[in-house]
Amino acid sequence: MISNLVILLFSFLITVFGFDPNSNSNVAVYWGQNSRGQATSQQRLSYYCNSPDLDIVILSFMHVFPDPIQMNFANACEDSFTSDGILQCPNIAEDIKSCQAQGKLVLLSLGGAAGSYSMTDAEAPAFAAKLWDLFGNNNNLPTNQRPFYDAVIDGFDFDIENNNPAGYPALADNLRTIFAQDTSKNFYLGAAPQCPYKDASVGDLLLQSYIDFVFIQFYNNYCSLGPNFNWNTWLDYATNDSPNKNIKLFAGFAASPTAAGSGYVTADVISQYLTSEIMSSPNFGGISMWDASQAWANTDSNGVTFVHDMKNIVAGAPVVPPVSTSSTTSTTSSTTTTSSTTTTSSTTTTSSTTTTSSTSTTSSTSSTTTSSSSTSIASSSTLSSSSSTPTSSSTPSSSSVESTTSSSSVGTTRTTTSSIITTRTHTEYVYAPTTLVTVQTSYQIQTTNTHLVTVYGRPTGLAR
Repeated sequence: MISNLVILLFSFLITVFGFDPNSNSNVAVYWGQNSRGQATSQQRLSYYCNSPDLDIVILSFMHVFPDPIQMNFANACEDSFTSDGILQCPNIAEDIKSCQAQGKLVLLSLGGAAGSYSMTDAEAPAFAAKLWDLFGNNNNLPTNQRPFYDAVIDGFDFDIENNNPAGYPALADNLRTIFAQDTSKNFYLGAAPQCPYKDASVGDLLLQSYIDFVFIQFYNNYCSLGPNFNWNTWLDYATNDSPNKNIKLFAGFAASPTAAGSGYVTADVISQYLTSEIMSSPNFGGISMWDASQAWANTDSNGVTFVHDMKNIVAGAPVVPPVSTSSTTSTTSSTTTTSSTTTTSSTTTTSSTTTTSSTSTTSSTSSTTTSSSSTSIASSSTLSSSSSTPTSSSTPSSSSVESTTSSSSVGTTRTTTSSIITTRTHTEYVYAPTTLVTVQTSYQIQTTNTHLVTVYGRPTGLAR
């Protein structure tokens, strides 16, 4: 009995403290290429997922596509293949499920600095379907013909580095369409541009498609940490140009002096440049690193790993709500008095929507009074991708949800009258995934010989 309770408690803690797409303190690490180059420097995937310092692991790479498809994970998987000649990795399959059970996100990266790959708009639909058959929640292929057997990854990362941007927006849009048809869990897309903007390989993808994460490589370039650090350029992209206004930007660093040709900086320098102003941006997602074999081997004089230092830096980031939008209502009329009362209450519930309304009419000879109330709620909770991630039409993402009973449009109607006082009350209870919030607002507008109706997101069915 006690052991069962311990298991349940552990599962609850994993759920609470696992990856959060709205967080600004996530740490992402590329794994699979053993860039440190020693026989024992790259451990099994599960070794890294056991660390609380890691939130997102990016398997690297599928370096040849679309036909044939080839993958490489250095010493982690070498000698087993499907009938189509695609690398098959039972240990990685087992570890993917272990990582996900601990709340980690697992993405597969397409591309890399060394590879033979390209894409066209015409090839994109078939290749997206192929990726889903191989790695998604799909039984079109027998389990023994999938690289990771029955393991289902959480999405894909575009680490395109050959200066050929063609076809990737179409591929991303086709993947989004497929994701939207699956309600089993959330699926994500990431991209890994170099820091010069706009990136020659994924610049079009970032401007045209709905991307969740951008793992920006602030190394090997003039815009690395230093006097030319161009974080504000990328923040401007996120704010003004990204189809996803809640896109998460990750500051990407080389995890040791040997992880990149240039641009490595210590944790102390990184903490100086990643100011509270940067980390308090709604679009700041955390830190990413190349790669795992370097991040765990790079330790300071106290034996603290580089990845732990990075987690400590972002752990102090202020909690910032997702980007949301709001509407403003204004009305003008001569000889008008307006009063407003707002009441807010909250409770935990799982019920469905309930609407009540009442109407009363009283005779009068001097004025008309109309009162109405409406409710609205903004929630930052994450929904399943079928309802929260867009297709190519680029609707808002799962990282931010705004649920509102009121309409954003505003109108004003005048009706001549002198003998009726009408009072209408409308109350709605709107349910977020875990919280009920009721916001009731009453407006009273009085004027002589004129019935002025102010429409503040008038609920459906409430007569004008």
